Amino acid sequence: MAQNADTTELDERWRDGAELRWLYLDMNSYFASCAQQDEPAIRGKPVIVVPVMSDYTCAIAASYQAKALGVKTGTQVKEAREKIPGLIVREARPDRYVELHNKILEQIDHVIPVEKVCSIDEVVCRLMGPQCLEAPARALGHRIQRRILENVGECLTSSIGIAPSRLLAKTAADMKKPLGLTVLRQDQLPGALLDLDIDEFAGIGRSMKMRLNKVGVETVRELWDMSPSRMRQVWRGIMGENFWYALHGTDPPEIETHRASITHGHVLAQELRPVEHARGVARRLTAKCGSRLRRMGYKCGGLHIYLRGADGEKLEAATRFAVTSDSFRMLQACDELWAQCARKLKGPRVKQIVVTCLHLLEAGMKPDLFGWTPEGEEDGRHMNLLSALDGINQRFGKDKVTIGPPTKMHGFVGAKIAFNRIPEQPEFWE
Repeated sequence: MAQNADTTELDERWRDGAELRWLYLDMNSYFASCAQQDEPAIRGKPVIVVPVMSDYTCAIAASYQAKALGVKTGTQVKEAREKIPGLIVREARPDRYVELHNKILEQIDHVIPVEKVCSIDEVVCRLMGPQCLEAPARALGHRIQRRILENVGECLTSSIGIAPSRLLAKTAADMKKPLGLTVLRQDQLPGALLDLDIDEFAGIGRSMKMRLNKVGVETVRELWDMSPSRMRQVWRGIMGENFWYALHGTDPPEIETHRASITHGHVLAQELRPVEHARGVARRLTAKCGSRLRRMGYKCGGLHIYLRGADGEKLEAATRFAVTSDSFRMLQACDELWAQCARKLKGPRVKQIVVTCLHLLEAGMKPDLFGWTPEGEEDGRHMNLLSALDGINQRFGKDKVTIGPPTKMHGFVGAKIAFNRIPEQPEFWE
């Protein structure tokens, strides 16, 4: 299998049988730990973090004290309160999580360069030269953990995995929490992996586990003994073969990806769910998409709207237009799509809205001739006005100036932290 030379061949001086190439750091109960760091009075106590203050939402993070009492991520707040009288509930603060995330990156960079930020609470670093030996690699990991605790916050513990492949390093980071450090050596594989369940590996979710079980694979030993071709059959593609190599300590080549869309979504508070109020939320999300496009240097050639009604029905509509970052043009498209969906909506209330900008193009690139017409050219007056609006809101605060009447919404609307995307600080002001 073809691989990158710089990641597969180690200098003979740095070989001890471990073949270590990656250090993976995973912050422990990150959102809850941030809350405890900011409020000394709640340290050492059961804490959960929620997206909105409601007994009917679910925890998006739980402190280790809460986990020890049976409350975890996904537990409904009402149920969590019943299990833990006196449970401390805090609303999510995405801007603070990004701020602390950046401080954590600074501390890691003092020890070893960050190769890739995997999520708000996970990063991976490439080991090189003598760092590939087990003793120096362990020392690096402990130095990183200490620097974060001493220079960012005593509640911000992390677990570290060190291994030959990124998959195994991530797996190792999950094996001992909190404040763990686990090394998986090439010359001892599968070793400690045999004590895991097969769905503890990234890439094996519920449906893949069922697929593996169907072909008689229920243990890590059985998973380990599969051939690359057999994994390719079960995964129904090259990802299965790639998983085999990663599981056995060799990184498959990375696939380069390009941004294809920008999405902002929001679960509506009760007072915003009537259709007439929900439309304002859709427009606000669209305006945020436009502001983000301009800041990132992109234009879009289409818009998609998804609605989920309060009774569970799902509606969506999409349209294409000449590429633009003109919020006025995008809002016009939003209104047209909203009208299409609203006509089909059976109930009078909307629970969730997702707006997606499609067919992205870098602002300096010429669009395809097909579908490009003079009428689609951006209005210079609009763009000058929007540039001024963006500058005012970045300087003086979000929604100081809006297109149309402001919508009363959660302060972090559209700037949520997704698994694989960390909002940039300017997003909290758009």
